[in-house]
This record gives sequence, structure tokens and C-alpha cells, in this order.
Amino acid sequence: MANLVTEYLEETVEKYPDKEAFIDVEHEMTFKELRDGAFKIASCLIRYGHFKKPILIFLEKNIYCIMSFVGVAYSGNFYSPIDIKMPIARIEKVIDTLNPVVIITDKKHKADAQMFSQEARIVCIEDILDLEDIDKLSVLECTKKIIDTDILYVLFTSGSTGMPKGVIINHKSVVDFIDWISEKYSFNEKTVLGNQAQLYFDLSIQDVYVPLKTGATTVLIPNRMFVQPVRVWNMILKYKVDTIVWIPSMLSMFANLDILANVEVALLKTVMFCGEVMPVKQLNYWIKNYPHTVFVNLYGPTECTEACTYYTIDRKFSDDDVLPIGKACENSEAFVIDENGSLVTESDKIGELYIRGTALSMGYYNNPEKTDEVFVQNPLNDNYSEMVYKTGDLVRYNGLFELIYVSRKDFQIKHRGFRIELGEIDAAAMSIPEIEYGCCVFDRNLDKLILIYKGNIEPGDVKNQLTAKLQEYMIPVEYYKRDSMVFNINGKVDRKALEQLYCN
Repeated sequence: MANLVTEYLEETVEKYPDKEAFIDVEHEMTFKELRDGAFKIASCLIRYGHFKKPILIFLEKNIYCIMSFVGVAYSGNFYSPIDIKMPIARIEKVIDTLNPVVIITDKKHKADAQMFSQEARIVCIEDILDLEDIDKLSVLECTKKIIDTDILYVLFTSGSTGMPKGVIINHKSVVDFIDWISEKYSFNEKTVLGNQAQLYFDLSIQDVYVPLKTGATTVLIPNRMFVQPVRVWNMILKYKVDTIVWIPSMLSMFANLDILANVEVALLKTVMFCGEVMPVKQLNYWIKNYPHTVFVNLYGPTECTEACTYYTIDRKFSDDDVLPIGKACENSEAFVIDENGSLVTESDKIGELYIRGTALSMGYYNNPEKTDEVFVQNPLNDNYSEMVYKTGDLVRYNGLFELIYVSRKDFQIKHRGFRIELGEIDAAAMSIPEIEYGCCVFDRNLDKLILIYKGNIEPGDVKNQLTAKLQEYMIPVEYYKRDSMVFNINGKVDRKALEQLYCN
């Protein structure tokens, strides 16, 4: 069993040196080429004298970005990727928090990188790969100093104030997750993953590391292609992609546009989704078109190394049902604490979800205050120190003792004397056949519920249908029909932005 992600690659290079590891629209890279390039990057960083330091990756989503991740890992440092199209203000906040010693970029974006930091060394990937005097022995000696609790990467998520928080994940957490998901869903050297998520988003973790472990291939689909879904599908067909792990809003787009009915059948064996609630209406569309494919609902914040619970779809759901998020992944535990601090053991009682296990982040980089707010002593254990993560998500058990996501704790409001979960209203709206996307926000100043949606249906008809699905006090009083929905940088419906647009 591997302790470090680099050990995955060492074993896979021995088995499949000339097999394609990663493919983008312009390049293909074998496992041997990946290792050789990673060694050059590692050798460069070691020569600079850096160890256990933050390295910022400022590259497009391509094979060289992956190579940089692996090279940083070999060097004993840790990486943090940011997108070349990320807003400047956000990049500056990330750099202020991270204080990277090196920024790896390319010649195309070198000038931009130089504006971000006056202190970090700017290194172009083209110059690194042109190096010939690589000290492989020093790289291998360096890896002997790395242990599994050393940091592998820091991914930045937005806090409630908009200030990015750097989630620290170590080698051990990634190895634990990749070992589990690979074994559970039989990923091997024949698996071909079709990557959708940006590489600064935790949903990409299996796309990056399953190949290193198993010899699988990942096809990096450019994000610009997703505005033309048929082009995405052509890449899936061209490279015989059989596994995808996408955000629900992207799967929903394919369903809403009826793409699957108008394209050639793909070889999809496994379809996973994570990052937000998957509406059952759109899921049923996928299942109808791919009845023999395995569909999996993954749940997990970035703080839990992508996913900490899962549910493999094993029965039929009606369009207005809510999918379970299932049970804890192997080597993790998920438990529910009610508002009185007691363990929830019965069905249908709502409480906050807590997670413990190897999957947990080490906290937020350079942010002890925020770390202490959510990484806390296990409330069920007062005998010794044991850190758990308060997810901020409200859940309940169904009759089968499967976890059901209810809403963010932040999205629980009090309206007209009743506690309401905005996520429940979202789910009811999304079950209406004509609605593609729906999001309910609460105007606290005027004490009113507002539904914003995209779909071929008028507001009055939406209200009539919701009246049959929800309690009277949960029915929104205002409705706004949009030509397009507002999404955040990770492709999720942006509730905070909608609140700013529609609430006083």
C-alpha cells in the first residue's frame, strides 16, 4: 500500500511506462513522460532549496498543470492551483494567504504572474522542461524525507465573507480516498476518465490521482467546450471515456437540452456527481438513456478530500424525491448532532452532519481562527483529543437509515415563525418539469421568500405547482424568471450572488 501519491506513480511507471496517462486537446502524455517531467520540476525546486513550502501553479487546465502537481509532490513541497481566468482580486487574496515561494506558469502567462507577487520566484514550465542536468538521485533522496501527513496541496474555497480559505490536504488523505474509490468502483488500467472540473476544484482529485494509482487515463475536457455540449460529447466518444465525475449542474445541462437523445451512445460505465444536490428529474433522464450505467451520488466538502459519503443508485426515485447521500466512505464516520448537542439516531430528525476520519483536512492554511470554528473536539468524546469536522450541513436519516441532505445550516431560516430549509424549496422547484434551474433566497429585511428560476414556465404556474408540493408558509411570494442562471466559479448555482441581486 502506498503512503505517498508519488509511490503510486513509481509503481505504475514500472507497469505501464508507455501508456497514455493524461490527454488534453493539444497533447498526450505517457506515464514515463509524466514521471520524467515531474522529476525535472522537482529537481528545479530542490535546487532552489525549497522543502515543505507553498508552490503556486498558474497554468491552464492541461497536462503540464498535472505534471506540475506531481513534480511539486516529488520535491516535498505542496502546490496550490489557481485558474488563469480567476478574478485578480481573488488571486491577490490567495497569494496574501499562501505567500508562495515559487509560481510555476508558462511563457504565455508569465507577465501576469509577475504582477501578482514581487517576492515569489516566477518559473516557466517550458524552461524547466528544457533542463538536461537533472539530478534524479537527489529527487529520490528527497522523497525519502516526506511522510504521509505532509501537505500535498492547498485548495482555496470562499468563506462566508468572500475571503478565500486554503484547505490543507495531506498525502495520507488523498491516498485513503483514491484507494477507496478505485477499489469500490473497480477502476483499473482500462478506465478512461473524462474530466470536467477545474483543477483548482476538489472534484478533480480522482481525475488527477486515479491514473497514478491504477494506470487509467484521464481526458482533460476544456471548460470552454461545455458551452457547446455536443463538442464535449464528441471528445467522450473520440477517447472512449467510460467514467465521469461531474457537478450536478453540468449533468443537468445535458438533460435540460436533451443532448443524450441526439448524440451517439457512449461507453459510459460509471457516472458520479458531487458538489451540490443532484435533482432527481435530471438524473432520471440520464438513467433512462443509460440504464446499465452505475450512477453514484458523492457528498463531501473540500475539507473532507472531495467525498466522505456516497450512495450508489440502487432503486427508482420519482422526480420530486431527494436522493440520499448514503453512508460514510470506508475509513470515515458520519454522524448527526441535533441542536441540543445530542446524537441523532432516529429517522427524520434534522441535525448537523459531523465527519471524522483520515479524509479530514488539516485545517485552513494561515487561518487558525476559521480552523478552530469548524475543526473541533468530537462532541461525543471527552476522554482524549479527537478532531472532527462540523460540515455546516443539515441532514436527516430516512427509513433505511441513509443520510439525506436537507440544506446548508446557513440556508435554514425562520419565516413567519417557522423554520424553513431553503434547499427543500429548491428541490420542489427543480422537480417541476419545465424548470431547469431554481434557487430560493430569503429577503431578511422584508421577511419574504423569493424564487429565481430558469425554465419555460410562467411565475403564476410555478406558484400553483409549488402550492401542491410545499406547506403554505414555504411558498415564495416573488418569482423571477431568468434567461440564464448565475453560477459561481465552480459551476454551482450562486445563491449569494442571487441574494445580492434580488434582496433589499
